[in-house]
Amino acid sequence: MTEHALPLTPATDEWRAFSKKWHACPPNGISLDLADMDFSSDPAVTAAVRRELDHPLVYPPDYRSNGTAETITDFYSSRYGLRVAPADVWLSSSCVAASYLLFDQLLVPGDEVLYFSPSYHFIVDSISAAGGRPVAVELPSAQSSSIFRHLLAAKITPRTRAIYLCNPNNPTGFVFSRTELEYIADLAQSRNLLIVSNELHSRLMLEGEHIPIATLSEDMRSRTVTLSGPTKSHNISGLGVAFGLTPPKGPLKDASCRIAARMTVPKSLQQAALKAAYAEDSPWLLSTIKYLRENRDTALYIFDEMLPSVRMTPPQATYFLWLDLRQLGLDRDAADLIRQRTGVCLTPGREFGCDGRHWARMTFATYRPIIEAAVHLISSGMRWTV
Repeated sequence: MTEHALPLTPATDEWRAFSKKWHACPPNGISLDLADMDFSSDPAVTAAVRRELDHPLVYPPDYRSNGTAETITDFYSSRYGLRVAPADVWLSSSCVAASYLLFDQLLVPGDEVLYFSPSYHFIVDSISAAGGRPVAVELPSAQSSSIFRHLLAAKITPRTRAIYLCNPNNPTGFVFSRTELEYIADLAQSRNLLIVSNELHSRLMLEGEHIPIATLSEDMRSRTVTLSGPTKSHNISGLGVAFGLTPPKGPLKDASCRIAARMTVPKSLQQAALKAAYAEDSPWLLSTIKYLRENRDTALYIFDEMLPSVRMTPPQATYFLWLDLRQLGLDRDAADLIRQRTGVCLTPGREFGCDGRHWARMTFATYRPIIEAAVHLISSGMRWTV
C-alpha cells in the first residue's frame, strides 16, 4: 500500500502533534479508537485544495451556482438514480452539526424520534438537546424481517415525529437491506414520519450495496433529508465539510432554510475538497476500500484463532469492528482494561449506549502490521480472563 504511505509512522512525536487520535494515546500504545484513517488523505482531494490556495481566499460564489452542488447532484443521479436539484443541496460543517440544528427546528419538547441501537452517542444527544425523546430500536441484524417490522411498529406512539437512520451504522458497520428500508419507508408513510438519514460512511462499502432510503419512492424523497460527506471516506475530517439533500418543499426544506446563518457555510477550501471527492471514485478510494477489507479479514482471522470468545459480525461497511466481549465475563469497562493491559486504545461501548463491560469499538483503518500487532496484544492480554 505504498501509495498511502507517509514519511511518518503513527505514534511518532510528529504524528502525535497533528493527530488527536494519536496525541491522546499513551507512549508505545496503539490508537484504534477515533474515526480517522492513519493513511494519507486522498491525493485528488488534497491537490484540489492546494490549487484553491493559488487564489485569494475570498468569499466564493454561492455553492449552488459555482458547480459544488451540481457535482453532488450529478453523483447521486449517476450512482443511485436520485434526482436532486442544486437548490436542494444544503452545505454544512458536519453531519453531527446538521443533526443538532435540524432537530432544534423540527421537534417540540416531548416529541419522540426512533433511532437504531447501538448508535453513536451524538445521534441520541442531538435529539435530546432539542427536547426530544430518543427511542431505541434494536438493529435488525440479529432478527428476522418479521420480528424487525413488529419491533419497529411497536415503538411508534402518537408523539413519534421522526426516524433517525444511520446507514451504514456506526459502530457495527451494519448496512440496511432494501427489504428493511422498505419496512421503514412503509411505516414512515403510514404514520407520517420524517426521516433523517445519516449516510456518512456510504462510500466505504466493503460488501454489498448502499441504498439511500430517499431513492425508494417519491414519497420517501419528500420526507427524507440525506446527510453525508467525504470526511470519512476520503480521510479529511480536519477540513469540516458535509451536506444535506433536502426535499424541494415541506418541513425538512423549511427547517434547513430557517437554520440559515446558524450553520456557517463551508467556504472555498472545503468546497474544493467536496467537488474533488464527488467527481468520481478515485484510485485512492478504490484501493483504500480494498485495503480496509483485507484489514477487516485479517483482524477477524486473528481473533478467531487466538481469542474466539470475542465475537463480532463482519462489518459490511465502515472501518469499525464492534467487539462483543460478553464471554470474557468482565466486571469493569472493557476498553479501560484493554488499554491498561495492552496499550491498545478502543472506544468504550458506553459511547454507543451499551454496557462498557461487554462492548467496544475498534477502528481498523491503519497499516496492517499495526492491526496485526494490536489484535495479538488484545488476544494475549485478555486470554486469561476467559
